[in-house]
Amino acid sequence: MNVPRTDWTPRRHTSAALQVHLLGMTDLDSALTLQDRIATEIAERNDTYGVLLLCEHPNGVTIGRDGAANDLLVDRTELAVRGVAVRWVHRGGGAWAHHPGQLVAYLLLPVSRLGWTAPEYSQRLARSLDAIGVEQRVLRTDSLSPGLTGRCGQLGFVGASVSDGVSQFGACLNVAVTRQALHMVAWGRGVRPASLAAERMRPTGMASLRECWIRHLAAACDYDQVHVWTGHSLLQQSTRRMFVCAES
Repeated sequence: MNVPRTDWTPRRHTSAALQVHLLGMTDLDSALTLQDRIATEIAERNDTYGVLLLCEHPNGVTIGRDGAANDLLVDRTELAVRGVAVRWVHRGGGAWAHHPGQLVAYLLLPVSRLGWTAPEYSQRLARSLDAIGVEQRVLRTDSLSPGLTGRCGQLGFVGASVSDGVSQFGACLNVAVTRQALHMVAWGRGVRPASLAAERMRPTGMASLRECWIRHLAAACDYDQVHVWTGHSLLQQSTRRMFVCAES
């Protein structure tokens, strides 16, 4: 008797939805590990299913392909004593300083099956940040660095990569980050880092910014179906001391 074989691989699933996971405060290493696992699954599928991981990171630094060691403006020994992680990653862009009050979007999409090139995908990320600026009434100005720039400086940054036809990383948005944290790194040549709270000169709710960015990312990437979840079943976080910068 021939028993039909059941296909348990990701290829058997079909979806055109964007799955959003609100992860809250997530350490860098846990987010990067989760991103790699999801990217592998998406690469094995045949549909346009995408995943957005939206989180905040404890105080830390990531340095992209355009960054350099001298972008660190704080001594490495001092960072190690404070427990501040420094990670070299394969995204676009330079050095980013992470801190509570900053939203980081890891957007994992099958860009090859969607018919986009890597530059086209980056333009869509920049478009979502620009739409946030319009909605939040940021007085936008031009910048050589892709992202969102206001009168106080640049508050939204794009840093993506594409591997095996799947996008990784994405963008970050400084919502309410202290000046001390922002000046831990040089964000790029001629870039003056800023935050949305400083730009608007009033407090900005993180919940409303999450909803705003999800909506504009889905529109920029042509996703009509969006499913939002809290947390992720594969997320395994490590526990460590967290250093927080405070305004003096």
